[in-house]
Amino acid sequence: MNDDIQLAVVVPVYNEEKNLESLINDWHQIFAGNQISYEFIIINDGSKDNSLSILNSVKESNIKIPLTIYSQPNQGHGAAILNGYQKSLRAEWVFQIDADHQLSTDTFVSLWNQRPDYDFLLGERKQKNASISRKFISAASKAIVRLVYGGKISDVNSPYRLMRSEQLKKIIDIVPKNSFAPNILITSFFIFKKAEILTVPLEEKRGNHIKLSKANFNFLKGCVKSMLQTILFRSKL
Repeated sequence: MNDDIQLAVVVPVYNEEKNLESLINDWHQIFAGNQISYEFIIINDGSKDNSLSILNSVKESNIKIPLTIYSQPNQGHGAAILNGYQKSLRAEWVFQIDADHQLSTDTFVSLWNQRPDYDFLLGERKQKNASISRKFISAASKAIVRLVYGGKISDVNSPYRLMRSEQLKKIIDIVPKNSFAPNILITSFFIFKKAEILTVPLEEKRGNHIKLSKANFNFLKGCVKSMLQTILFRSKL
């Protein structure tokens, strides 16, 4: 990564072959159109489909898109995010999005233009494409964060977050490496430290490859782990 870029864009990837090309192209248009010096930091988390070959193809076919790809054995979404953050801290700002391309690009420009006054800028999903169980888990996570850390953020685990790198550096090394949902802990940190935070409504993007977010047993077990980690994390701050 170049040391003088403004923005590192962290994208964890696991089996997203249907969405990757459109995601990269759509977001490149946003960044290039607003003259933002940026780089994609793609973490391929042991994908079993054609995700990696598609990423390599996009990188080779369009040299105008700054794209760095890192591959790791499958460790889970949380580990991929943390790996991406560690590799992005030389940029002035870090933006994290998920590879499923479910969220509209339109909100980003508003966040970017307001960034000088804030440390943490978050797009909050208002119409979540999720099952009832997932919505219940999201509500429980929000309640725990408010009880333990305060604040009024509704979407504590939003995968649409713009963070000042200088502040992210202060938290990244104390987030447990086995965190199921490290973004919840990072949100909690910004709230607890009374950082300057902006939240804006965020619409879901509708398309042919949108996946309904469901909860299985492993996910539910991970969520219980995440809630416990969120409570215990308070002692590290």
